[in-house]
Amino acid sequence: KNFLQEGEEGLGKEGVGEEELKEDWGYSLSGASSDMFGFYCYAGVSVIDVECVAKNDLYHTMYDEQGLFEIVDKDYRNLANVSLALTQLLLSVSDPVLVPGNVTVYSHRIREWWDDLKPNVTSSLLAHDLFDHDRITGIIDEIIKELEEAANSFQEETLDTLDEVSSDIELRRANDAVAAFERAFIVDERIPGTSYLSKNILVSPSLENSYAGSGFPGLQFAIQSDTKDVLLLELERVRWALNAAIQVLRN
Repeated sequence: KNFLQEGEEGLGKEGVGEEELKEDWGYSLSGASSDMFGFYCYAGVSVIDVECVAKNDLYHTMYDEQGLFEIVDKDYRNLANVSLALTQLLLSVSDPVLVPGNVTVYSHRIREWWDDLKPNVTSSLLAHDLFDHDRITGIIDEIIKELEEAANSFQEETLDTLDEVSSDIELRRANDAVAAFERAFIVDERIPGTSYLSKNILVSPSLENSYAGSGFPGLQFAIQSDTKDVLLLELERVRWALNAAIQVLRN
């Protein structure tokens, strides 16, 4: 955002204004429409996927309707602006000696996704006469609490204490831990109910909407399938993946 507002050093005097930026600039979970989908949903490698949508909403204008491109982006100004912003973004994640990121963001989002999904999980368990639903959902609650504590400790005691003058071995261990943390959410078997049968237990495009990511997609599918064995299996896979992520941060 700062880069987009740097005036002549960034986009120029006629670049994107602050109010326009606030209205149009945003982020979301990558869907299967992203060319980067495979990196995250099969290998657990973080991705950044950037797009610029014309306000007149002409779909695929750049390569489907080349003749109309100057109408929606006269002098190719927007294309140049996006290119500048993307370059700065890429430099910001490639230049630092420490992987830029915050593991607490994961724990917060996981908590949000689970809190939203938990009532439906409880209802589904009751529908299958599993009256110990409080114990089952309580196990996931406790694991997520442990994950939040481990993430906060790792962020404060490790990531926030390192910088360019830290030793190479400290930086390498921290970077390796962040990478291993993300990959902890990749499971051996593909997640049912996800687009292209993703292996990421946390977030994957669903069959209902392959253009958008959803939290705990396997659990959502299990609830909709109304099958007890599928539901219990997905709950176990979530528990296993969260425990694996906790161990990465603690070790």
